[in-house]
Amino acid sequence: MTTRPASAPAAVIHLVGGEAAGLLCSALVRAAIELQLHVVVVDRDPWGGGADVLLGLEHLPGVRWHDLHGAAGDFDAQGLLERLPRGPGGERVLAVDRMHTTPDDPRIAHSAVQALTAVVDVLVVLTASAETSARLHQPGDQLWVVAGSDVRSCAAGVAAAQWFSQQRLSFMTAVVDDRSKAVTSSSAQEFTRIDRVIPVSRADRRDVERGALCGRRRRGLGRHARAILDVALAQGGVAA
Repeated sequence: MTTRPASAPAAVIHLVGGEAAGLLCSALVRAAIELQLHVVVVDRDPWGGGADVLLGLEHLPGVRWHDLHGAAGDFDAQGLLERLPRGPGGERVLAVDRMHTTPDDPRIAHSAVQALTAVVDVLVVLTASAETSARLHQPGDQLWVVAGSDVRSCAAGVAAAQWFSQQRLSFMTAVVDDRSKAVTSSSAQEFTRIDRVIPVSRADRRDVERGALCGRRRRGLGRHARAILDVALAQGGVAA
């Protein structure tokens, strides 16, 4: 059981990457649910297919980003939260609707994230762009660059890491790999450092493919997700 003082900030974790970041996101949501925490995923990747699809919530009613287009002023935090699609574990998601694309409005995104941070325990911000993540980043947030072990994914991760370094933002890097040998690949070696090498099992990938939360096993992806979450919770003032 977990407790969060009313004045404590949410634990905010930014994941920058593609498919690999989605896998870690799914496992973080599972870990938060197991701790009986209120968790919301904020999807800021307009071309990622929708975080509601990732979590198996695409068929549920609720607000998506296009519904907020044109909003002015601050959001009613609790009202926004309750209008989001809600999964069986209480997880919620503010997702991009792949069938209703709208022009990106950083002002609305910032306002929505700020509102949700006030009423949840854990907020996972999923993006493919370092610049998008930086616009939403606040002091105390965790910032992760997440790459797969293939050449293109690692190259994108290295570019994001270099950009964050140039902006003097503190961040960590993770490489997600099916074989747990990512640190030996030439593409992964281009990272200045790798903070975590996260093994992903076939079961994890099967879970994601069928819209279920991955990271069921206590080792591997599930263990790493819990460790990342524990650090974020400690920084956010949530006691497990």
